[in-house]
Amino acid sequence: MRYVLCLLFACFLLAALFPPARAAAAEPDVDDAASAVNAFAIDIYRQLAAEGGNIFFSPYSISSALAMTYAGARGETAEEMADVLHFTGLGQDVHAAMGALQHRFNAIPEEMGSLNIANRLWLDKRENLTPDFMALMKEFYGADAGVADFLNDYDTERVKINDWVARETRDRIRDLLQEGNVTPETILVLVNAIYFNAAWQVPFDRLLTRDEPFRTGRDEQHDVPMMNQTRFFRYGENSYAQLIKIPYEIPGLSMLILLPRENEDFTQMEELEKQLTHEALASWRADMGFSRVTLRMPRFRDEQRYALGDVLQRLGMNLAFTASADFSGMVKEPRGGPPVHMDFVVHKAFIELDEERTEAAAATGIGISVTSARIEPEPVIEFNADRPFIYFIIDEETGLILFMGRMEQP
Repeated sequence: MRYVLCLLFACFLLAALFPPARAAAAEPDVDDAASAVNAFAIDIYRQLAAEGGNIFFSPYSISSALAMTYAGARGETAEEMADVLHFTGLGQDVHAAMGALQHRFNAIPEEMGSLNIANRLWLDKRENLTPDFMALMKEFYGADAGVADFLNDYDTERVKINDWVARETRDRIRDLLQEGNVTPETILVLVNAIYFNAAWQVPFDRLLTRDEPFRTGRDEQHDVPMMNQTRFFRYGENSYAQLIKIPYEIPGLSMLILLPRENEDFTQMEELEKQLTHEALASWRADMGFSRVTLRMPRFRDEQRYALGDVLQRLGMNLAFTASADFSGMVKEPRGGPPVHMDFVVHKAFIELDEERTEAAAATGIGISVTSARIEPEPVIEFNADRPFIYFIIDEETGLILFMGRMEQP
């Protein structure tokens, strides 16, 4: 009996000194979040492509800003937003994943380049955010809420928001919010800003840049500065396009170019865009190998601004823009009780690339208002981007599309 008691005491003592380890918290699934952003990117691209011309935007910025808004949505409003953003099935874990992605990008050492993401909220001084929403914004998006007087001084507040965006994007995104975006009915503005600046892993030689024709149609062309280099690249091709990946000094980040093949009408751009899905893009990227390629591509600069309210509604995000919207998880007791809704979603993006580097920036603003394998060397492959092409800036580890564009007129 004494032996049994001693044994029990020993077990108790061991349990007290060495308690069982707690199960590690599940890591947020950044790959699922990246897939959601990419699927949304292609949806937005298709909508913008129908209007023609150059395209450039940051799907990551738009998704981040809308994810913050989605955190305050409830009921059918949340269901619609989740469907359009491809968050269905991810639940609230999407915020932890988006936060993990943001932390990963903001942790890049400055000597390698810049990839900085910032979020901020401006709340009318008469309103209150729910404690849960405020905690989520701070924990996962690093977003503080500043106090604003939209009722009495809405245009001054608009300028303050624009100044913040300009600072966060190194003055590349100016006047994000235009006159008429912010009104006395505005109670909350959520903003995401992203800034990217990185050198090519292997720069182009400026002495090899020449003015050469860039074709915009079967019988239309104009001269632009065309950069040139020959070396081993990640390269792939299919029946619709040639693909090339140009790495940056920041490890894991690269520019991917899809150059449509030519046909009797001019190029297969229309067919390529029909085939382009986030699954197809992932498959095409996986099939790329190393080849020796002579790359010619234009030096260019582009800037675009989009009002995305109509685009999002065409994709199915309707309730959020109406008096029937449910954002009860965001705003507490809004101004005596009137419902709140999304009033505007605006996005502005900038890119400039040359022989040494790429600089890109984007910002998204949302207004909430009350109702009222290796390939053996072959002969050098020609990749001559002398006609319209689609391009991406991608995080290789997750596949996340940070920026996406179509260049028709350099």
